[in-house]
Parts: sequence; C-alpha cells; structure tokens
Amino acid sequence: MVYFNNPGHIKKFSIDILEDLHYITMSEGFLKENVHPDIFNGFSFLLCETTNPKIVSEEQFNEFEDIYRQLYKAFQSDSPYRNKLIGHLFVAILIKIKEYVWKDSVDIKEIGRTSEIVREFKILMEKHYRELSMGTLEKANRVQEYADQLFLHPNYLNSVIKNATGKSVGNWITEKTITEAKSLLRNSDIPLKEISYRLGFMEPQNFSTFFKKHTQRTPLMFRQGSL
Repeated sequence: MVYFNNPGHIKKFSIDILEDLHYITMSEGFLKENVHPDIFNGFSFLLCETTNPKIVSEEQFNEFEDIYRQLYKAFQSDSPYRNKLIGHLFVAILIKIKEYVWKDSVDIKEIGRTSEIVREFKILMEKHYRELSMGTLEKANRVQEYADQLFLHPNYLNSVIKNATGKSVGNWITEKTITEAKSLLRNSDIPLKEISYRLGFMEPQNFSTFFKKHTQRTPLMFRQGSL
C-alpha cells in the first residue's frame, strides 16, 4: 500500500500485518531545489489531503523496493552529487506511483474533501471582499492567507480549486477584485483613492493599472461610462 502525508496533517493507521515499510520524508524546499520547481504540478497527488491506501502487486512493490534501496544508499553516501541523485531517484518513485498507483483516478474521499474546500474557500472570499468593500479591512488576502485560514498548504489549495473550478486561486482573486471594483465605481461616489485602498492597493496608481489591464478602461473611464 502507498500512503501520502503532508506537513500539518496528523493521521493514525492501524496495520494488522507489517512485513516491510519504507517511509520517505522530504521538505518542500529540497523537492523544489533538487527535483523541480513545479514538482506539485507534475505530481499533484503529493498534495492530496485525504486518500484511501493504494494497493500494489508484489511485482510492482519489488520495483519500488529496488529504487528505495538505491535512494537509501545515496542518502548514506558522501558524494558531492548526493542531493541531486536522491532527487532523481525520488522522481523515479513518483513516476512509478503515477503509473501503477495513481493513474488518472480520483479518490472518493478526495472528491468529498474537494467539494468541502471549494465551498469553504468561496464563503471566505465572499466574507473577505464584503469587509474590504465596507472599509473594515485594509489588506486583501492572497493565496497564503486563504490557505492559512483553511489550514491547508497553499499549493494544495490552489491545486484543488483549479482542478475543481478550472481557475486558480489567483484567478478567483483577480476576478473578484474587478467585480467589487466595478460595483463600487458604479454604485457609489467613493473617491477612486479610497476604493483602491479598500480593495487592498496601497497606491491608487497600482489599482488603476490593475483595473485597466483587466477591463481595458481606467477606473475613472469606467465610472464616467456608468453614469
């Protein structure tokens, strides 16, 4: 069986028979430096929060075991290429997991958890932008802040949202910011400077540039056209 776990996630297992066990832990920094900067995009299962154990055949397990032993040997060596070698061997394990274990299937537990995360994220976003528009908050949330509130890794949150909705968390934030900006410009006489502050922009010029990039009009042009 193959299990995945991430920092901050506590899991309890009850195993009746255990003949052999390999447990590999690596930091995100090590993976990005010695495997690939975008490792989570290629191996999204690393970020899965809740999955059922995956069963492999004896032949497949033997293939994993061969790589495990090479990895352990590399770990104990003093080679100047030690970390790179470990990284490449770990990629071999990930590819085998993708081929034999994960494939293109999505775990039922993960589907249920995904729906819950998407719902909670949307609720948090609506509440956050309502407070921003009212002027009760000074700083707009980014991916990290939403992930912190949901007790998730930001890469995992972004992966879940993008897979479920087709849009990344950043895209959701951008679209929501533009929607709120249009509403304030159209339905209020709040000065442009104040609107930019309410939506988390420290400089009005940054807000104007952001708004024009996504609407092809400056905030002032949009307001005047809405009158």
